[in-house]
Amino acid sequence: MKNRFGLLCMIMVLSLGAGAASVEPVLYNSWQAGNAAFECGQVECCNAVFHYKFDDWGDETYDGSYDIDSDEDGIVENVIIISNNDGYSFDWTSDGLVYCVIVKGSNAANVYCYEGGSTSDTGLFAPTSTNRKGKIIQHAISHVTFCYNNPPECKWVEETAWADGDRYVTKGNWAMYVAYNGVEKTVDLIAGQNMVAGEVSFSKADNGNVTITITLKDGWRFKDVEENVSIQDYESAPSGNPSPGQFDWKAKAVNAELNYISIVVPANDYYGVHVDVEWEDCPE
Repeated sequence: MKNRFGLLCMIMVLSLGAGAASVEPVLYNSWQAGNAAFECGQVECCNAVFHYKFDDWGDETYDGSYDIDSDEDGIVENVIIISNNDGYSFDWTSDGLVYCVIVKGSNAANVYCYEGGSTSDTGLFAPTSTNRKGKIIQHAISHVTFCYNNPPECKWVEETAWADGDRYVTKGNWAMYVAYNGVEKTVDLIAGQNMVAGEVSFSKADNGNVTITITLKDGWRFKDVEENVSIQDYESAPSGNPSPGQFDWKAKAVNAELNYISIVVPANDYYGVHVDVEWEDCPE
């Protein structure tokens, strides 16, 4: 059963170091210690799929990076970093979203709740108490429990990209061509009409050829299809909807550390450069 009465008791945050927690802790005067899942189950804001307990805090250093393994398959499901630990307060970061941190000291616990989840905080500490003389006693940390979910999964989203220039048509299709006219230049590679996926460079003409180099930005990659780059050269400015599948010059860019491709094509005054790309969408 969740202990809802502890939510009525709040304590003032003490200044125990350079940092201070981003949320005020809720004091649970009589904390029921147990395994990580049991402790997270005592507080409504600690509702998370995964749990991990740093036990015997006073007997361990607990300063550093900790790979948290899944109970089912042994795969690292989260990485939690503890820093600036002096036995009474500490900072933390996490790859996964943390919804609650329980910091126990003596018979009580400070519970730090993060609405929507958090990946870091500073200056967390155990509860305090007041002796008969009115002196505030800061208790040492006995254990810390994290209640968290796995890091959000990223996904790759497909986009069509064109070298930035003039539109083939004024309405509808947003495909673009570049006016080269024998001048070395670099333009943006535009994906999905409003995202810059990288850049496209046109070299000076050499023996009747031009080298076109497509370089993607971090977080972008070439779509893994047989022909992900299509180029067409023109003597005069083109018009009408283009058909990249019918372009004369095609290639497959392979994703590698440098993430670029260079293609040699005949020198001409205009070029349409079409690229199939993907961008990495990672939830915040």
